[in-house]
Amino acid sequence: MKATNCLNYRCVVFAFTCWVAAASIAASAEQNKTNLLFILTDNQPASILGAYGNPDVRTPNIDQLAREGMRFDRAFAVNGMCSPTRATLMTGLMPSQHGVHNWLDDEEMKHWPQDWSAIAELRTLPLTLRNQGYQTALIGKWHLGQPWKASIGYQHWVTFTDGHTLDFWSNTVIDNDKTYPVKDRHIVDFFTDKAVEYLENYDGQRPFYLQLNYDGPYLNPPTNMGPARNRHYASYLGERFESFPRVAVNSNIVEQLLDPATPPFLMTKHQEGLAMHNDPATMANVASQNTVVDDGVGRVMAVLKKRGLDKNTLVVFSSDQGNFYGQHGLWMHTVVTTPANLYEAALNIPLIIRHPDRIPAGSANPQLIGQYDLPLTLLDYLGIHDVEFAGSPGQSFAASLRGEPPNPRPAIFYEQEETRGIRTDRYAYWARLHGTGESELYDMQEDPGQLVNLATRPDMQAVVKRLHTQLEQFFDEYSDRRYDLWNGGTAKGSVIRPAMFQAIYGEDWRPKTERFPPFVE
Repeated sequence: MKATNCLNYRCVVFAFTCWVAAASIAASAEQNKTNLLFILTDNQPASILGAYGNPDVRTPNIDQLAREGMRFDRAFAVNGMCSPTRATLMTGLMPSQHGVHNWLDDEEMKHWPQDWSAIAELRTLPLTLRNQGYQTALIGKWHLGQPWKASIGYQHWVTFTDGHTLDFWSNTVIDNDKTYPVKDRHIVDFFTDKAVEYLENYDGQRPFYLQLNYDGPYLNPPTNMGPARNRHYASYLGERFESFPRVAVNSNIVEQLLDPATPPFLMTKHQEGLAMHNDPATMANVASQNTVVDDGVGRVMAVLKKRGLDKNTLVVFSSDQGNFYGQHGLWMHTVVTTPANLYEAALNIPLIIRHPDRIPAGSANPQLIGQYDLPLTLLDYLGIHDVEFAGSPGQSFAASLRGEPPNPRPAIFYEQEETRGIRTDRYAYWARLHGTGESELYDMQEDPGQLVNLATRPDMQAVVKRLHTQLEQFFDEYSDRRYDLWNGGTAKGSVIRPAMFQAIYGEDWRPKTERFPPFVE
């Protein structure tokens, strides 16, 4: 009897020891997973950064990221507005698939369900990583629906109550279960503080995915128009800013200003754009806001290194999309012209990816990259291969991050409501929804500034026909009929010129904000 009891005791001890060992191995495996820090800026074109050759704007910490990682020179936003691009970065889908075609207008927020998220019904990057054992956090700008509680798979949640930036120095923030004002502090610095706090308190039990969404540099009025009050503004006063184009105001803007049918909102924006154009104070403001963001990047990278996390953290730095800062006689977004444009001055975004001893340091990658490639690439690089972003046109470029030769990409695609485009190695071609404008074609080898439209030249008609066919084939495959604006579909939230679509599809056409059942793994 005693022997039997002893045997049972030994069995229990052995089983418990095995369980502890298995749990320890599982915990170790979780701890060894690569962390992900994704820093996303707001309205920051690649060309305004030192890492991409800008001689005027000081961004030493972002430049250091590029020296320590891989810089992608031909990464493109899928759209010229923040909400659509952020939706694409989370879902891997085109705007004509996820339905967000324009910024989500804060004025409409009161009409949305209190817990509405524009993409909750779709697979998202944070939800996928949460289900793979990651602890997930959003700190910064949201602008994909109601901000009041954590959404689409995020667990830790710090944002502000507005969708877009109204004032860098006076905001109301939502910090998990608390709401409070942040006054007389630059909101970019506040978000940096919260990211540093998050990383300093990280317990290491599970890998983290931190989405740090800065709402700077922004480049839009009123915050970026004229003088600024941030700590870097004075140091930029008197600079020549030779990288800021001094050209005449775009004739399309002048025509809209003279047209009494221009909506009041756009009229105001065009008047603000005129005030910003060729204005030295505005240039110093814009430059200084970029350096404020760069300070934040430096502080976050410093705490990663201090905590010994940088070697096991994949750092991605990018922007939702760029803005014009004088190119083509324009300021602000691609929607300021009518019809909307797809100039690369606004769509060519920074993309820098760093992982010490894994990703070749100081390397430059010439691949054509669309934002819809990012979710698939990140999961691939993190070793998560058993999930699918259904319907995504994205392709993983994780092999390039590991130092393998880049795969040639024939084309990437983008769209801005009535304007759709294809970018190949040589050409950029845009088509317009029937009745809204003419096609445009640019030879990006001979004319990288996109100054000469070749679309009507007789000797270029074969090129136009080929690219137009590719464009049609792509959107035939990668559109949801509900949100295909070229075939009577609608949009979530808002579009910039609803009257344009009502003239085509009838007075009953309007954007729809519907709540769908949330995506479940």
